[in-house]
Amino acid sequence: FKTIISKLTFKNKGELFLFQLLGYHSENEIYKKAFIHKSSNKNSHNERLEYLGDAILSSIVSESLFNDYPSEAEGFLSQKRAIIVGRKHLNLVGKKIIPTQEIKSKLNKIPLSVYGNTLEAILGAIYIDKGFGKTNLFVQKHIYTSEFLNELSDTDFKSKLLKYSQKENINMEYKVEKQEGPDHKKEFLIAIYLNNNKIAEAKGSSKKEAEQKAAKKAYKIVF
Repeated sequence: FKTIISKLTFKNKGELFLFQLLGYHSENEIYKKAFIHKSSNKNSHNERLEYLGDAILSSIVSESLFNDYPSEAEGFLSQKRAIIVGRKHLNLVGKKIIPTQEIKSKLNKIPLSVYGNTLEAILGAIYIDKGFGKTNLFVQKHIYTSEFLNELSDTDFKSKLLKYSQKENINMEYKVEKQEGPDHKKEFLIAIYLNNNKIAEAKGSSKKEAEQKAAKKAYKIVF
């Protein structure tokens, strides 16, 4: 990759960044528009590309989930897709891979949502320039990653336990056993009780995180 870069001539740092982000060099001007926020240019901005990128992303993630989870029902797939293409995830990915200086904006401070919107606009630009295949590769590298899917699978243990308790008519309850530390750095110890019997407990920096970890432990114990 470094050898390829050394053989190419870039007019500015923006072109170099784009090559490193995409993995290929393109003369297509569509990529420049992907980084233009409406506050910078009301007549030529990235909102149409964002619209297209959103649709393509949903299609790619839908197909990937369909192939990767052949035994799961529509509800499971829809839930997964909603999280993967959700604003929270896209905003964080956009913030991670898009330097602030690359976004053309007149905003005093760029909100986190702008990074997610710009990310979708980039997907739209890739699709227009290179088609579905290259767009899919970009999504697999940055958005539909095995690391994120592994994190996502942990959040399913709460719903799995809930379904089990409802099916077996078991009373399930999460209890805060202990919380300690200053307000800015709290740690919670959460325990899961099934029919008033403690099954598992776990610590986390938030109640939600601790509940998820405890649910994972409890699920493995029960099954």
